[in-house]
Amino acid sequence: MRMLPWLAVAAVAVVVLAAQTLSFIAREMPLQGKLQFGRAGIETVITTVDVSGQEVIAPEGEALVRGAANAQRIVRVRNTGDHPLYVRMKLGFACVDAQGAAHPIDDLVKYASAATGDSSGSAWVARGIDGGVVSAADAFAGAPTADGYLYLARPLAPGELSAPVVTGLVVDTEAAVSRYGESSTYRLAADAHGVQSENQTTENVLEVEGWPEA
Repeated sequence: MRMLPWLAVAAVAVVVLAAQTLSFIAREMPLQGKLQFGRAGIETVITTVDVSGQEVIAPEGEALVRGAANAQRIVRVRNTGDHPLYVRMKLGFACVDAQGAAHPIDDLVKYASAATGDSSGSAWVARGIDGGVVSAADAFAGAPTADGYLYLARPLAPGELSAPVVTGLVVDTEAAVSRYGESSTYRLAADAHGVQSENQTTENVLEVEGWPEA
């Protein structure tokens, strides 16, 4: 895809990793990650809801049970810069064995899309293999996508926090342990990219140019 020169300097990217084990969470990087590039910036925020019903940064020390382990993780992106941005995100889940080797286990994870609970989830879409639009809910349900990214359908204004990409996940830790052994660490990775929306020749996020290289 052709990259326009005026878009190259406005491209931003951020990666956030959180690590969890069956007995405790060992955070390898903060659950809040930020990258600023000039006057364009994005921040990926991963939160949960505490016992009082307040949304807070996802804490360290949360246990994952053996079997179908539920984890409430609300994943969003905030525009920290001065320009409106188109945003895309790719989620990944891995099991890190006792020797430190990471193994993708996306087949053992099911994400709860905001689209299943309210209309806000429709803010995120995916690119179908035919180039068409696939809803986030359908993508999480297994509909094939062209590149694995979810795209925020409209530009994110400066200072704005996006609608959630996901609101939770369920991971089959029993199957993960049987594959990779005890004392496994579980890592959720949220890889978000942003590109300036000004001067784009389209309002269709799937046709936007200038994305950072994956």
